[in-house]
Amino acid sequence: MNYSCNIFHRKYIPISVIKTHHQSRRDLGIEDGGAWLAVSPLRKKIGVILNLPGTNKENAKSRGKIVAEYVKGEKPVNEYVKEIKDYTKECNEFIFVSAELRSSGPSIFSYSNANDQLLPHKDTYLGFGNSLPESPLKKVEAGRSKLMEICTEYKKIKMQRELIEKLIELLKSDERHLPDQQLETRRPNLYKELSSIYVCVPQGRYGTRTHTLVLVTKTGHMNIIEITQQAPIDPANPQWLRSEFQYDIEM
Repeated sequence: MNYSCNIFHRKYIPISVIKTHHQSRRDLGIEDGGAWLAVSPLRKKIGVILNLPGTNKENAKSRGKIVAEYVKGEKPVNEYVKEIKDYTKECNEFIFVSAELRSSGPSIFSYSNANDQLLPHKDTYLGFGNSLPESPLKKVEAGRSKLMEICTEYKKIKMQRELIEKLIELLKSDERHLPDQQLETRRPNLYKELSSIYVCVPQGRYGTRTHTLVLVTKTGHMNIIEITQQAPIDPANPQWLRSEFQYDIEM
C-alpha cells in the first residue's frame, strides 16, 4: 500500500504495462524518467523510494533510477545496495524500501543514504514515511495500527473487495495525528497539513496525488490497483481515475 504526494502541476505518467514485464509509477520533473514505485511480477520484486527532508545537493543524481533498476535486475537487495552505494552518495537523501516475494513470506528491507544502513524488517505490519524507520512520524504509527486492524478483519480471499475499499479509505484519511514534534520542528508552517495520511495544501498546489495497492495472495495472484487524480487537478473537486492489473506469479 503506497501513496504519493507531489506538486500538482508536475507532469505525471499513469501506471502502464512495460515491455520488460514490470510496472512503475513516474513523475517527470527534476528527476526526469525516475520512478518512485516499481513492481516486477516477473522478478517478484517491489521497490519504493521515499524522500527525506534535508538540504538538496547541487546536480543531485536521480533517486528514481534506484527502484527501476532494482526491480528489473536479478540481484537481491543486499547485493544491489552494495553496487549502488557510490551512486547514492550523489543523491539527495532518501529511504529505499524493497520487498522480494517468496513462498515463505516477503523479505523486506529498507536502506537510507542518510545513515548508510540496510535494515531487515520482520514484523507482519510495517509502515514507512518521510523519516528514518527508527523515528516514524505519528501518522505512520497510526497508519500501521489501522492497517493491522483492517487486514485482521478482512483477511479471507472472498473479502478482498472489502479489503481494497477499506485500504483506500485509510489512504484517503484526512485525520490529523498530532502532536508530532518531529514534523513540527521540520515544517513549522505546514506541520498540521502534513500530519494526515491524505495531504492537501491547496495554497501550495501540493498534496496526495496517487494511491497504489499491491495485493499478493499465498498462491501468487497479484492485483495492482492505482487511483490517481486526473489533470488539471482541482483540490476542491478532485477527479480520480482507477486502474487495475492482475498477474499470476510463481511462489
